[in-house]
Amino acid sequence: MFSFEKVTHVKFKSKGAIIAEQILLNIKSGKYPAGIKLPAERVIAEQMGISRPSLREAISALQIVGIIESRPGDGNYIARNLNTDERSFQLKNILEESDSPYEILQARRVIETGSVRMAIKEATDEDIQKIKSAWEEKYKIGLAGDYNAYIRLGRQLHLSIARATKNRIIIAVIDRLLNITSQPLWQNMRQLHYQKDPSRIKQMLDIHDRIVNAVQARDSDEAIRALEADFDTVIEQIYHLENVKE
Repeated sequence: MFSFEKVTHVKFKSKGAIIAEQILLNIKSGKYPAGIKLPAERVIAEQMGISRPSLREAISALQIVGIIESRPGDGNYIARNLNTDERSFQLKNILEESDSPYEILQARRVIETGSVRMAIKEATDEDIQKIKSAWEEKYKIGLAGDYNAYIRLGRQLHLSIARATKNRIIIAVIDRLLNITSQPLWQNMRQLHYQKDPSRIKQMLDIHDRIVNAVQARDSDEAIRALEADFDTVIEQIYHLENVKE
């Protein structure tokens, strides 16, 4: 029978790291035997007293290093034949070099929905053309199903909008936040979603089409609504929740 301890805050450690370490320690001790199915994420979150986003990040990190196996339509299982010492080192590296995708999405929502209004006000026709060009390339790659290129070009699209603000601070902050998309935790969480159903990329392409059309029309209100829909959809995709809250 699985039981999980309540998670308390530890300075300099993310909740995701604390959760993953608790699960790994219980595997090492034999409390959670290899090959067994983990309880539903809702149950684990309730027992630990944590949010689903924090739990999803911990499980994703455990999946990256092969400690947990995800079986679509079935659930999460503890892998067999584990070298827990080696995996523990890999897990630590993953968690130390990855920021929380959920917190990054929250920050981007605040900054980008505010900056798009300035971008529309300050953008030259040349800026609008650059945004449109970045979008057309992203759209083509998205339809082709090239996941890695799709993420890279998505970064270029959002950065081209930021550059239209002509504000160096805004550009630098958004550039930093967009760089997070190259981190392993973010990549794994997005990739698992699209691997399960490649047609899901089309949903994101439709939303980005709304964003670009609104920018071209210099419609600030619609651009903000489309960006809000973008962030809501990404959160739903990688955390399997609607309107998740810490």
